[in-house]
Amino acid sequence: MAETEASVEAPPAAVDPRPEPPLGDASIAEVSNGAMRDDSADGPGTPAPATPKKQTILEASPAAAVDESEREKDDESPGAVALFDLDHTIIDTNSSWHWVQHEVNNGKVGFGMLMTALYWFSRYALGLGAGAERAGAEAAELYAGEMEDDLNERVVTFFRKELSHRVRPGCKEAMARHKADGVRCVMCTSSWQHPARAAAELYGLESAHADVISSVMEVDQSTGRLTGRIQKVAYGDGKHLVTKEWATRANVDLAKCWFYTDSFSDVALMEAVGFPVAVNPDARLRKHAQEKGWPVEDWGLAEDKSKKPRYAYACLTMKGSSQGPG
Repeated sequence: MAETEASVEAPPAAVDPRPEPPLGDASIAEVSNGAMRDDSADGPGTPAPATPKKQTILEASPAAAVDESEREKDDESPGAVALFDLDHTIIDTNSSWHWVQHEVNNGKVGFGMLMTALYWFSRYALGLGAGAERAGAEAAELYAGEMEDDLNERVVTFFRKELSHRVRPGCKEAMARHKADGVRCVMCTSSWQHPARAAAELYGLESAHADVISSVMEVDQSTGRLTGRIQKVAYGDGKHLVTKEWATRANVDLAKCWFYTDSFSDVALMEAVGFPVAVNPDARLRKHAQEKGWPVEDWGLAEDKSKKPRYAYACLTMKGSSQGPG
C-alpha cells in the first residue's frame, strides 16, 4: 500500500572524529555497522537537512529511496545528532509491554498493575498517552529497595533474549547512513534508564550513560538501591525538556538535529528539532506530520517478525509467553 513520504534535499555531512561506541555481541555489530543490510533492496533512507520550503510530500512505495541527486551539497555541522525514539521506532513493538509480561510471569506484577498497563498501552497506541507518567510512578514503586545493579542485569538479559531481533529494517538503514556521514546516533526514549541503556548498546547507539536520554528512576547513591520514585520524566513535554537539558550539557544545537518517532506524544520535541521524521506514526502524528510537511517513513517490520503473531494472553493465564502486541 502506498505510504506518504517526504523527498528531502540535503547536504553531505562532515566526518565526526569521535570513535564509534563499543559493540557488545554480533547483534549489536550487525545493527551498528549495517552488516545486516540488504543492499539489493531500496530503503526509505535518512532524511537530510533542508528548509521546510524545499520539503515535498510524495505518494510512493514504502520502500522507495530518497533521490540522492536531489539532496543539497552544503556542508553539514559536525555537531549534528540523530535522536531515535525506542518503542515502535527503533523496534517494531513496545518493549515495556514485553517487560510487563516478563514481570507478571515472574510474580513481580499483579493483576491490577497489568490492567493499568493495558489501559495506558492502548491509549499510547492511539496517541492519547497524556497522564501516563502516573502509571510510570506506580510501576516504579514496585522496585523500591531493589539493588539497581540487579535490575540492570535483569533488563540487559531480557533485551538480549527477547528483543534483539525486533529492529526495524529502515532503522538499520537510517543509522548506517547517519554514521557514514559522521552523525551521532542517540537514544531518546520515555523508558527508564535501564532499558534505555540496554537498548542503546544492543542496537548500536551511543551507550555512555550521559548520552542516553530517558526517564530516570531515583537511586539512593549511598546504598545503590532504587527508592521507588521517578527522578525525571521524559514523556510528552517532559521528553522535550529532558532532551533540551541534555543538549545544553552536550553542546548540541537541536536545530541541527533529527528526531525519529512514531508517537504524537513527542510533538513538542519534533517541533524543537531541525529535522523531525514521523516513523510508522500513530494516526494523530501522521495527520499532524502531513499538515506540517514533515517526512513520513515506513521502516517496515523486523525480518524475524514480518508477520505479527496471533496474540496470546499468556500473561493473564500465568503460563508464560515471549509474545506481545507488535
